[in-house]
Amino acid sequence: MQDSRLESAVSTVLQRLFKPRQKIAEATYTLSEVADHCNRNDCWIVIEDYVYDVTPFLDSHPGGFDVLMEHAGRDATVAFYGAGHHPNTGDLLKPFLVGSLAQHERLNLIGTVSSNRNRSLWSTDGVTVAE
Repeated sequence: MQDSRLESAVSTVLQRLFKPRQKIAEATYTLSEVADHCNRNDCWIVIEDYVYDVTPFLDSHPGGFDVLMEHAGRDATVAFYGAGHHPNTGDLLKPFLVGSLAQHERLNLIGTVSSNRNRSLWSTDGVTVAE
């Protein structure tokens, strides 16, 4: 059973690696659409305005299945950077990219997350959410 899950996950990753990037770049989703993908068989998350289908990664995530499911169907940007991921971790997400968040749904990042994770300010319509 475990082997078939692994084969399925590898197959999904390979399909996404060779999916035309233009089509992915054009796909946009609202938070409401992302929220429809919040279960073990269909798990999407948003990180830095990009939408990822992490379903094949659920069982192999180093932090565990529950960590991803806690943020399933939601924006996980703050949690992603708060977890202290290595700067190159974002590169591992590329095969799971399905599109981007609709412009009107995006958080406005003040400062840069990658250069100073602990002091970045997030805002929506100018209201500070976290520091």
